[in-house]
Amino acid sequence: MSGTIPPQLTADDARRVADVRRDVWTAGLRGAVAGVFIGSTGWLGARHLNLLPKAFRTPNHFSLATMGCGALVSFLSSLAAGKNSVQRIGDVFSRGAVKPDAERRPVSALQLARANAYSDDIAARRRGRAHALSHGDDEARHGFAPKPPDS
Repeated sequence: MSGTIPPQLTADDARRVADVRRDVWTAGLRGAVAGVFIGSTGWLGARHLNLLPKAFRTPNHFSLATMGCGALVSFLSSLAAGKNSVQRIGDVFSRGAVKPDAERRPVSALQLARANAYSDDIAARRRGRAHALSHGDDEARHGFAPKPPDS
């Protein structure tokens, strides 16, 4: 953010939103550190106990386990922190909201006619395609019947 607060929000609301954002990224960093630790120690432990096949005992697989677990745990912890923290700012989402019908412009008759003609044209094309597929002579020509259309 550029540091300006929208007019619909108070300073307390802006602080709560900032706290939620901070919770999400700090949980992500903590999750990344934990995931890197889990992935590396898990791979090293599995190698030590001979649980890994010989093909998976390479440094490339160690890097994959380390970075993969770090990314996965980082994502999951950020997701959990966001889901838990969003409850504190639930009322902020409705501030300054307008009813959906209030923002709609009236549709002109020409726009409505174009939309209906377009959807009628698409429906006619689908009907024509289905008719052509169901009445084609592919079976006589190629020895197989075409797959029926998905509709």
